Amino acid sequence: MARASNNKIKIGVHWKNTVSIEIPSSNSPRHPKLIELDPNIPLDDYISKICDDWKIPLSNSIHYALRYDDTHKFVIEQNRFQIPTGQVFYLSLSHENEVQDILKYLSSNDYQRYDSTILERLKLAGEDETFALEFVKQNGLQYLLKLFTDDGKLNNYENFTPNLLRSLHNVIINQRTISWDHLENIDKIIDQLICGINASKLFCRHSSVAMMILDSIISMESKYSLKIIQTLQISNLLDYCTKQHDIETQYYALALINIIMSKSDQTIRSSLVRAMSHTTVTTNLRELVQLIIIGDENSNNDSFTSTDTAIQSSRHLTRSSLIQQLCLLQRFYLNELYTNSMNTSPDRLDTKYRDMIAELRRSAFDTDLLLSDQSCQDLTTRLSSGNINESMTTSTFNPRRVEALQRDYERLGFQDLREPIKDFELIPPGILSLQSLFYFCIHQKNDFIRFVLENSCKTFQQQCPLVKSAIEITRILCRLFNIGIEPNRHQIHKDYFLLFYTITLFFEQAFARCLLLFNKTWKEMRACDVDFEVVSSVVYQQISQSLDDICLMNPSVNKTIIASYSPSKNQTIASPTTTKSTMNTSLTSVALQRFTFDYFSERLNANNYKDICRRRDEQELKREESIMRLPIVETLKERLRSHVQSLTRQARLKTMKKGQIFFTIESRSGAKKTKNRAMYWQLLDNEKHVQCSESPTTVMKENNTRDGSTTSLTRTTIPLENIKDVQCYIDQSRSGNLNNQERLPKIPRHSNANMSVTIVLQNDTTYTLLCENDYDMSCWSDGFNILFHKEMDSFYAREEMELLLNLLCQLQILELDNPSIILSQHSLPVPIRLPPTRPVSST
Repeated sequence: MARASNNKIKIGVHWKNTVSIEIPSSNSPRHPKLIELDPNIPLDDYISKICDDWKIPLSNSIHYALRYDDTHKFVIEQNRFQIPTGQVFYLSLSHENEVQDILKYLSSNDYQRYDSTILERLKLAGEDETFALEFVKQNGLQYLLKLFTDDGKLNNYENFTPNLLRSLHNVIINQRTISWDHLENIDKIIDQLICGINASKLFCRHSSVAMMILDSIISMESKYSLKIIQTLQISNLLDYCTKQHDIETQYYALALINIIMSKSDQTIRSSLVRAMSHTTVTTNLRELVQLIIIGDENSNNDSFTSTDTAIQSSRHLTRSSLIQQLCLLQRFYLNELYTNSMNTSPDRLDTKYRDMIAELRRSAFDTDLLLSDQSCQDLTTRLSSGNINESMTTSTFNPRRVEALQRDYERLGFQDLREPIKDFELIPPGILSLQSLFYFCIHQKNDFIRFVLENSCKTFQQQCPLVKSAIEITRILCRLFNIGIEPNRHQIHKDYFLLFYTITLFFEQAFARCLLLFNKTWKEMRACDVDFEVVSSVVYQQISQSLDDICLMNPSVNKTIIASYSPSKNQTIASPTTTKSTMNTSLTSVALQRFTFDYFSERLNANNYKDICRRRDEQELKREESIMRLPIVETLKERLRSHVQSLTRQARLKTMKKGQIFFTIESRSGAKKTKNRAMYWQLLDNEKHVQCSESPTTVMKENNTRDGSTTSLTRTTIPLENIKDVQCYIDQSRSGNLNNQERLPKIPRHSNANMSVTIVLQNDTTYTLLCENDYDMSCWSDGFNILFHKEMDSFYAREEMELLLNLLCQLQILELDNPSIILSQHSLPVPIRLPPTRPVSST
């Protein structure tokens, strides 16, 4: 984006002693300079001024340029508008002169002068697109590729190979004219790199750059991609994913595995499952994830720092990028592990699945098995005896046995009682739900039995169906873990995929825990069989929210821990070093705790049905508020506002016409006050007079004290013309300031709070109406304002008008969006059993 022509920015320029510029040394120090860049002034003018101040002689054949201090990229006229304010630069040769100076050393026959310094310069400058294009234009790749093949010229190959590889990678990546396929002898270089990675012959600094090049070749869909995919061994790449290697090696090893998985066939993908099933690989990945979690909490920034200059060049690598590669690898692994089962229906003739179903029934209802000590042994030991098949064979000839089996299957929650295996034919989740339910039955037998027996004592409509719930839970987990969906390498993945590294068999354990959650939510909602879909949606939101709570950066948890270590006023402040180390230890323990199964279970319990309902209401309110803030809705509000104000005025006047009893204080000039006199106030229908009279209850009490003598009600009619002013008063000590225009708490009847409406007449007579609450006071004060042609200024008037305005707008939106709803008129069915008719009584 181009910057405005009058916008000046300030930058800093300093001198680098490592810059390879052959200039004589100066006696005067070259101090850093603060420069204000004007977009209308060329960069050459600023560079000439810097050279003059630093005593650098100018030459027609040598040109200088500014380079970023962190990325080492060159600043030219085309990209100067991307410079942010406060950026730091250093003076260097221009990209043309930098290319010529580097090529002078690469083409030299004096190999003693050739060292890693030139390749270090080439590696840093190669990250700039302008330099890379100029380097290719001047045939710099030919000199660079000779260093790979001409071994006789290289006296110390291992020392500068990382810089050589990185220089080649940076130049090819940052220019768009030459691809990997057009490089000379690139096939020999690829073979050398593959052999080194597979045989683990390359050092750490070599292997990371080698994998970086291979990853780039596959990403650009080179003709050598298939060769790399078929030759590289995933098991060897996983050896680089240990905590002993640096983050760059770990990242590119994972990236190379992921890109191979995304472009390979089923045979190579199956090798990932075999490789990751090894105990050594599982342990190494778990230790790596734990190290990342600890490092992410203790580090102030997300970037990786190292003293190795070769690794420092990859500044774009962060721990977050490494986590994304780990999550992507786990997604590939989950797909290979569960997709086939999720998309496969069970074979009804396969005795394996029939035995699983029979074991579910046996574990839940066979008393002899439940009381036996052998019940927790492996199922294969029991299946080998053939008792299950024998019972099923005999059941086909015993009708009573068939009825008992169907009754047990119904209590287990099967829908098809004749052939229960048909319940798992739905794809997804297929037989994956049966396998997960079988894991729950074998490894958590007590919870399985409790689930079945707890629902067996309920009516059929109130039972939580076990099998149907298991199928739904499997479908929910497959959806949340994206099983069956091809992973996208450029997609951002959730942190909870790291749980599969830290928890063994997390999918099966999560299934068992979520199945118990389904039963718990079913009881909280008091659901019936027709509410299954509603319960399913709530459970999905509970599981989804619990998984989202498992993340590396949890500000709420970190703030709680930091606050717990903040000293109070009366507390002695400990040393900063001790407090910081203690806090880092706590952050580390909390971070590791968030990736345990206990924490996942805790989050499932915390996200209960009541909390889900509250969040849904909040989301609905936010959605409605966002709709009400739309410009078209605001225009609709303005059109309806006058109508709403008219309705509110009518409601206030209607309240006054209905009348209300107030304890009234009457004060006349020169007369004694009458306190707490209950009087009935009412606006007459002509809206020109206000009438007040003594309350009938007060008159009845007075008559009782006078031995039954009758007294008529005294009525006083006050014309509106005689009212001079109407004032509202609230006791500031109890109810706050009225000018805040906030809702006040309702005050109990006959309380001592001074909340009143004072009517002042022309003859200085005042009537003070003591109100029970602020709402009554607001209604009568708004009513008098309407009668005196003033605005209603109370909080309740504005609130009611806004509420009514939103309701009218929503009705208008519904009328525009939805078509007219026509209800079909169905005739009432004739009842099967009519009530008995009773004879009419003669009386």
